[in-house]
Amino acid sequence: MAELLTILGITFPIFAMVAIGYASVTKGVFRPQDMSILGGWVMNFALPALVFGAIASRPISEVVHFDYITVYLFSGLLTAGLMFLWFSIATDPGRRGVVMMISYCPNTGFIGYPMFLMLVPDHAGIILAMNFLVENIIFVPLALMAIEAGKPREDRKGNALQQLGQVLRNLIKRPLIIAIILGFVISALGLSLPGPVHKLIDLVAGSASAVALFVIGGSLVGLSFEGNLRLAGQAAVGKLIVMPLCTALVIFLVARFGVTLDPDMRTAVLISAALPTMAIAALFAQEVGRGALASLSILINTLAAFITLNIVLFLVV
Repeated sequence: MAELLTILGITFPIFAMVAIGYASVTKGVFRPQDMSILGGWVMNFALPALVFGAIASRPISEVVHFDYITVYLFSGLLTAGLMFLWFSIATDPGRRGVVMMISYCPNTGFIGYPMFLMLVPDHAGIILAMNFLVENIIFVPLALMAIEAGKPREDRKGNALQQLGQVLRNLIKRPLIIAIILGFVISALGLSLPGPVHKLIDLVAGSASAVALFVIGGSLVGLSFEGNLRLAGQAAVGKLIVMPLCTALVIFLVARFGVTLDPDMRTAVLISAALPTMAIAALFAQEVGRGALASLSILINTLAAFITLNIVLFLVV
């Protein structure tokens, strides 16, 4: 009973903040469109400041954990491969890429970071940065290529290499990626940030956790239950159950080759795998006419994660 209360003590503040965001929009304190503004603050200012400060304030040897990156990368690729195969059977190519993305791209920025902050506070910023690198350089481009491959041939934007090039060009313009690159440069050069600059970064970064969770809750208002419930549910199972199992398998397999994660990193990678899907997946899905399917699956993901995350925490903490 004591262990259960400890676990709920970790997840309750997270989902309570989500509920506050939902209630605030439902009761008219904020408008649904306000969530995009608050979300823009988180993605373009708060999270970039957070990852920049976390990287720039540490020696480069403490920033990059190749064992963690290896496990996270191969866990995602294994999940993506399995779900691609499954959805090649279960649905048509037009939907396959969308539900594949939903099944292995986690919401690291809006839900993951608050979890890391409570579970592994000393490593939260670094874990966030490593996750963002893997997700933005590998996971998301791979999913976008799968979505593009599902379009009729005449609607595709060039070949696979041209699609990848376009994705990567857009990628390097994102504030998060720019912040990570600048942080690595300062860390590698051994430079120190001036005190006032460090305080400003901490001030901006401090808003990330609460505002991100608030936005997740507010963004749930108006999501429709219209769409393919069976397919949306399968994508949620992929994200909340299959990916954590794949991650546990990868941890076991790499240990056979002498790669062992320390307890904090092991906890973080399993939590990362168990997070609900990233909300931005709905935007990509809308571009190919699958917005309702993605929104439904994101809703199922977020609600069911309260149960699945508690189970994962009970097993790993």
